[in-house]
Amino acid sequence: MSDSNNKGADQPVVPKPTQSKAAGPPSKRPAGPQGGPPSGPPSGPPGPPPSPAMSKRAPGVRNATEAPAEPTTLRTGDTVGGAFVVQRYLGSSDGAISYLCDEKGKDSQVVIKVLSMPYPGDEAFGKLRERIKVASSIRHQNLTKILGMGKTGKDEMFVAMEYVRGSSVSRVVAQRREAGDTLALRDVFTILAHACDALEEVHKRTTHGVLTPYNIYLSHKGVVKVGNLTFDRIAGEYLAQQKGTGPFVDSIYVAPEAAQNPTDLKPSADLFSLGMIAAELLSENGLPNDRKRARHLALDGMGKYPPSLVNLIASCIDSSPANRPASVRVFRDTFEDAAREAGETLGGPPPEGCLPIEPAVEDDSPSAVGDEDSDLFDIDLPGFGDDEADSDGEERYLVQKDGLDYGPFTKQQVLDQLYADDIDEYTQVLDRVTQDRVDLGEMDEFRAEVEEYIPKREERRRREAEARAELERKVKKGASVGLMIGVAVGVVVLVVQVIWYLNLPDPEPLPMEKAFASMDYKFLPPPKDFQTVAVDKDLMASIFNPEASEEEIARKIKRRSKKRGGKRRSGSGGGSGVTEVDMGSMSGSSKHLSDYEINQIIMSNFGQLRGCIMQELKSNRSFKGVTVQFFIRPSGTTGGVKIREGKYSNRPVGQCLKRRFRSMKFPEHGAVSNKGVTFPLRVQ
Repeated sequence: MSDSNNKGADQPVVPKPTQSKAAGPPSKRPAGPQGGPPSGPPSGPPGPPPSPAMSKRAPGVRNATEAPAEPTTLRTGDTVGGAFVVQRYLGSSDGAISYLCDEKGKDSQVVIKVLSMPYPGDEAFGKLRERIKVASSIRHQNLTKILGMGKTGKDEMFVAMEYVRGSSVSRVVAQRREAGDTLALRDVFTILAHACDALEEVHKRTTHGVLTPYNIYLSHKGVVKVGNLTFDRIAGEYLAQQKGTGPFVDSIYVAPEAAQNPTDLKPSADLFSLGMIAAELLSENGLPNDRKRARHLALDGMGKYPPSLVNLIASCIDSSPANRPASVRVFRDTFEDAAREAGETLGGPPPEGCLPIEPAVEDDSPSAVGDEDSDLFDIDLPGFGDDEADSDGEERYLVQKDGLDYGPFTKQQVLDQLYADDIDEYTQVLDRVTQDRVDLGEMDEFRAEVEEYIPKREERRRREAEARAELERKVKKGASVGLMIGVAVGVVVLVVQVIWYLNLPDPEPLPMEKAFASMDYKFLPPPKDFQTVAVDKDLMASIFNPEASEEEIARKIKRRSKKRGGKRRSGSGGGSGVTEVDMGSMSGSSKHLSDYEINQIIMSNFGQLRGCIMQELKSNRSFKGVTVQFFIRPSGTTGGVKIREGKYSNRPVGQCLKRRFRSMKFPEHGAVSNKGVTFPLRVQ
């Protein structure tokens, strides 16, 4: 059902248009009286301000200076896929760990993303490679190249892709908002128009499905790049199915139908993402991180834009794919017409305050820039360099930890790690300018600071050691005093107890026979002899055949029961199966429990026993079975269950079988002692 038919908070509110303002660069947000917040009526429902959905980095993402949540398996200098040499750690997310690599034989760098998901088997891996192969066959200047998919030596799956030196749209917009600025309408159009150009090529073969401000990049050359094609879908599907997290679960930019079934997506899902991203980039304060509320507030505050643009975004975020624009080309053209209607100049060099990115249309400015200005977009501004390019100083040092390079860091950031004892003077540091890798204490740039710090560190450690020793002395002294007090109290208590005991009257003895006669229970020792039950080898082979279904096994057991049941009727002449015996009718009888009846009870639990055995066979193909020893009490309950093969006793198969046999209930029998049974479970 479309949004237009929905009622309540789930329906986006289309604002009334206001008079269009003159085009130009973004300005500071107007302040209210006495420099307060912007004047005008508050937008959205009342209440505390929601948490923004977009920040500089996607949820769960760690940069190159932060250790990943899971241990890294690649080290600097390792060769991956026979073609890529690991240079350093780039960062991580819940779905993958990223490494910057050099491509052998080429003067280029690539990103290797090692998926966090376990290896799914050769057949499933082949299907994933086919999906990546489709993505790698798509080429466009606004699309990050996917090079291929492979496995490391430890069966970890990785995807190789183009390395884009620059920044994500989310980071750039977050920096603008921190400074009190917003993106110009020209900037929003340019970013999304380039994204549409890339998606138009993508939609000939597949769908992106996970388009967000976090995977649209602005390179240091001013080129817009759509990244992580197919990779984000593979990682997102795993996170959603196995961990209940990821973009398909909590991202406001992902279409509702993608969240419900991420494996079957149409291009209309990307139209939804374009609409939500447009609303996010045009918003002054950003959308909330709640999906329902974000859609409701997506059009809030857009009265200053042409109605055609507002209607375009409203149609994109409609919950019904059929009500969205027919294609990304329709979205692009409609957005362009709306931007021109608002008075924006979309071509030519960016006006002051706009992002230095390549225009998405031909130059329509009064003063066109000639070919001699081809370096116009070779920019080096905050937010467009490496991920942490806004830090103070030059980021030229890589710090090696556990065989993997982290960074880059500024000189002060390296010293901060030294002062925090995260590294020491023997830590290997690489200077990216000189390419020298030496111990920190031997590097000329750090030698003076390290030599000055070492005495301070040793003095601090000496004081800390003295403080620990003093604390230990006080603890020992306190323990001695406490022990003396405890001994004294114990002696007093002991004396009181002795006096109390001496004053007790003599107890009257109760004959043991009377004591046990008053209890309705027979104490029987475990049996000394255990009888091995004869099993049907053919039937056992069928039960533990991995290719046999439970229905086939049940039919075979039933046929064997009928065949043998005709020959072995119980003395009472009743039914052929032990499972039909009335357990309560034999109390106190002299019934003998036969091997056939024991077999019948155990075989009635074949499904649970088969599950235990199959679990072991999956990880141990040489598994030949085990022998279960137990005894049956006269009441029919089991006891003393153990696995004769000691090496399997504490393994999952042994624990599972012991639980199953303890829960079995056999017919009551008239034996005067517990009946010992040995039951072989053999796998052929």
